Amino acid sequence: MNAPDGFRRQRPGSGDGEAHGTDPAVLLDLLDEIAREKLELHSLLIWQHGTLILEAYWQPYGPDRLHMMHSVTKSFTSMAVGLAFDDGLLSLDDRVIDYFPEFLATAAQGIETMRLRHVLTMTSGHGRGISGGAWRKLSSSWAEDFLSQPIVHTPGDVFVYDSACSYMLAAIVQRVVGRTVHDYLRERIFNPMGLTQEIRWDLSPEGVNSGGNGLWCRSSDLLNLGLLHLQDGQWCGKQLLSSEWVRAAKGMQVRDVSLGFLTGEAYLGPEESFGGVSAERREGYGFQWWRGPNESFSASGLFGQSCIVFEQKNAVIAFTAGIDDEDRRLLNMIHKDLYPALGQWRGAELPARLDALEVAPPPRADGTVAPASWQGLYHAENNDQGITSVSLAHEAQGVRIEIVDERGCHSILAGIGQRLEGTTTIAEPRLHHAYEFGEGARVAAWAAWQPATKDGWACLVFDWVLVETAFRDTARCYFKDGCLRLQREVNVNSSIRILPEIRATLQSEKALASGETLP
Repeated sequence: MNAPDGFRRQRPGSGDGEAHGTDPAVLLDLLDEIAREKLELHSLLIWQHGTLILEAYWQPYGPDRLHMMHSVTKSFTSMAVGLAFDDGLLSLDDRVIDYFPEFLATAAQGIETMRLRHVLTMTSGHGRGISGGAWRKLSSSWAEDFLSQPIVHTPGDVFVYDSACSYMLAAIVQRVVGRTVHDYLRERIFNPMGLTQEIRWDLSPEGVNSGGNGLWCRSSDLLNLGLLHLQDGQWCGKQLLSSEWVRAAKGMQVRDVSLGFLTGEAYLGPEESFGGVSAERREGYGFQWWRGPNESFSASGLFGQSCIVFEQKNAVIAFTAGIDDEDRRLLNMIHKDLYPALGQWRGAELPARLDALEVAPPPRADGTVAPASWQGLYHAENNDQGITSVSLAHEAQGVRIEIVDERGCHSILAGIGQRLEGTTTIAEPRLHHAYEFGEGARVAAWAAWQPATKDGWACLVFDWVLVETAFRDTARCYFKDGCLRLQREVNVNSSIRILPEIRATLQSEKALASGETLP
């Protein structure tokens, strides 16, 4: 069957399942192992030999949902450089500073030795890499900041992972084509491939797409990125990217590289350790693509987005998740268990169980009831989050929490025993890799009363899934004698995951309407 996104879907074990030759029992085992390991997957797509053989989404994520891409974005940026290369607008031996002559006076000593190929391969000469979490706080020129960083290695000699290199690629392409890489790719790649029109991409203060992160797309778009490169730049009989570029981009440009430890704002150098943890070694790097086990190449992003291409198996795997970067369990399942089984056929059927997948399903009612006098406006004690008040109220569909801080009033309506979806500005930059979502983020939220603590504090727990991101917040409100304690944490982050507790005192109690029943 051909769907609007262009994929031919076929359940392994039915019809012409033997054409792709993958035992569906292996896919079921993979789903079971993900569940046993309690990995927070959002989507998992597996394509082999022209067929989408597995398409799984964990609710409230779904096929039409955009998902924030972190460093996966770098591989999209690489395509824009490839287009400009194919169009003869730039050369890999161009000096980076020549594209930014206005910053020559403030540039680091030795900047003239840095070439375009060096920023493509993360061998710029810098000693540390800049994370998007640092630059999102920077309102001045990102390009000038990059060019002013000290050059401590001979460019081309040492691999140092650096999202700022990818930003410079986006800035260079914009200067030579006269429009953003998003607009350039929309015309030349996204539209011809039929990628979603809703794809969006963050901009820097200079009006340049962020390059190394900040692209939002569907999981199917991510899979198609891998398919285009598996097919050497060809799509439906048309050569969208030259095979010369694609083979170089996905090839082994740098071998045996080190992914420096991420401190939240910087990637440490290859010889640096942090808290006794040494840098992770990887097989190699191409032009903004990783080389990996089993002769694979991949686009990979913080917190669990990835597109892995196995050329020898004619297969592509794409997934989104909320997983720590150092958590290798899912990748081990893919490379050690799934990869050898691709092409092995034993004729089993795949049970229809994909509709039951869900991220942290709301708890069933256990008989716990709300305490008296929990609703109302609470005045917060002084705190480092700038929160002045917290209010809670029962509404027809659930519980509404409103938090007022120096940025304004932030509200979420959470369902009791079900998720309610809406938009909120309640995001916290310290928990969300420096993202603020000032215009609001889509959220699916539930709330549930839990048994009181041993010392008599009633507990209302909230689960806030920011459904276009990897982030899922848990907030707990503890009530006792007119006092409130608010605790908040996140599933994944590049720095802290738990905020200091907020303490507040009830100022005005919400009166219950006649006949109203507490959740």
